[in-house]
Amino acid sequence: MTRKPLGWIRSGKSIVLLGLDYAGKTTLVNQWTKGVAEKATTTIGMDIEHVDFGGETFNLIDLGGQEAFRKTLWKTYAKMANGVIFIFDITDRKRTPEAVDWFWTIESWLQEDVPIMFCANKIDLKDDPTVENPMSLEEIIETFKLKQFARPFSNQHSFWIYELSAKTAENVNEAMDWLFSKVQQKQFQSDLRGITVLSVEDGSIFLQVPLNESYDPKKELQKLQKILKMNKELSVQLESSMQFYDQENASDCVFMQDKYICSVSAVKGSAPHSVRIIGESILAVLLSQHEEGGEMLPREVLEDVIRHNFGSRSVPKDLHSREKQAI
Repeated sequence: MTRKPLGWIRSGKSIVLLGLDYAGKTTLVNQWTKGVAEKATTTIGMDIEHVDFGGETFNLIDLGGQEAFRKTLWKTYAKMANGVIFIFDITDRKRTPEAVDWFWTIESWLQEDVPIMFCANKIDLKDDPTVENPMSLEEIIETFKLKQFARPFSNQHSFWIYELSAKTAENVNEAMDWLFSKVQQKQFQSDLRGITVLSVEDGSIFLQVPLNESYDPKKELQKLQKILKMNKELSVQLESSMQFYDQENASDCVFMQDKYICSVSAVKGSAPHSVRIIGESILAVLLSQHEEGGEMLPREVLEDVIRHNFGSRSVPKDLHSREKQAI
């Protein structure tokens, strides 16, 4: 797979592959996108493939499974994912407790309604005499406590488990078709009004994305600049903080971290947890680019990514042009 930096993420939905190192994530991607199980080297950081499915282009993001990336890259991209593939090596009994812990940690990071596909990989080794006691499907379901996904109202994610072999392609197409179809079916009728990000240093606008006709870019910009000025005058610690502001018809969540201040405005009554996750996700992407020392994702591309991941399909196309005029 061709290695691509963050800037290669295109506007569109993102499917994120997660799992411990050597679980078979990159082999699965190679098998599904190229039809061959190329001998995969360990993914360091992330790789991105752009795939077409049902007339849409998706970002298929393969994240390295090494421990160093789990609390940084995993969390950042899980929060922005439209669908998640968790891959587990059925022959890796020794690290099963570790895989269980990380599966449920990932689940806690996801937005509501994000489909999850659990891949019990390497079933081609079930009859291999050199492999000692690979885990059965029933044992995996019990060990990972996956039955709770079947309980009414206990979880808001679409979920399915597939036994497959990324090496031989057994059940690979069926599994990927299920997840991509679920992501396409999901209707993104967001309660968000809009998002504004400013520079903490001088209050200049970095990006602004209206997601609802009630969102006035000019007023929201002035309001956020006023909040930034007030916090500076009160000597509020700006490195990392979060504040909520209730208005007559909206609820705003304001995040300040390092270089940026981000305001996520939602319709009154929206779930605070969901609004908080969206703000944290956007800041995490911006800050990760600084940490990696790479070229910043162009503002226009980032705005498109935000619209596709968090916006509503009902936003009029000309709303974005009105936004530019207001700024």
